[in-house]
Amino acid sequence: MAANPPPQRLGKPDRSMHLLSATSGAADIVAFLKFHMVFTSAMTGNLALFGIAIGQGHLLSATHSLSALLGFVTGVAIAALWKERLLGLRWILGLEVIFLLSYALCWIHWGFPPDGLPLYALILFSAMSMGLQSVAARLVNVAGVPSVVFTNTLTSIVLTFIQSLHKRRPPPFALLQQFTALLAYLGGAVVFAFLLTDIPILAMTLPAVLVALALWMYWRPAADAAS
Repeated sequence: MAANPPPQRLGKPDRSMHLLSATSGAADIVAFLKFHMVFTSAMTGNLALFGIAIGQGHLLSATHSLSALLGFVTGVAIAALWKERLLGLRWILGLEVIFLLSYALCWIHWGFPPDGLPLYALILFSAMSMGLQSVAARLVNVAGVPSVVFTNTLTSIVLTFIQSLHKRRPPPFALLQQFTALLAYLGGAVVFAFLLTDIPILAMTLPAVLVALALWMYWRPAADAAS
């Protein structure tokens, strides 16, 4: 009789995805509450806000959403130049840390600006970071989780769970991976909403720390990083 395979467990890719997902939750919460209701991670929501602003004739608000969209696209474009290179994931995460540190330093210098170039700089740095992260998540490649928007992930979770119930079989391990990443995004949103109110300096500086931790997990030989 063949031995049962060992149970699958959440590993380094999952832990790094949790850190990235929590960072996305933080980015969206801070941007929505402090940057005039934009999203710098969830571009579907940001496009909807852009459409609302245009449709209602609020052109200034539209420029905020447009800045987030352009920043995100720029981040993806920058990451595209590095993703095929040796140690591309490390370079992309390293660039994200740099952008998040720039974001934090801008806030330390300006605080939460009501308008003007400082506001656009904060939006752009946050959105470019999330664009980079969206490509990094593809390289980490955990059960199709993108880390920056979870609509498709939620759809997959529900479909997989219902199909498993219907066919009376255990849910696949990927369901656990997707669900824990979704919880990490939600947890990041909850924690950073609290920090934004009570300890704003942590809300603005911790994202760089979280991504730096994800980078540290991959700061090993390429063969080990492939695990």
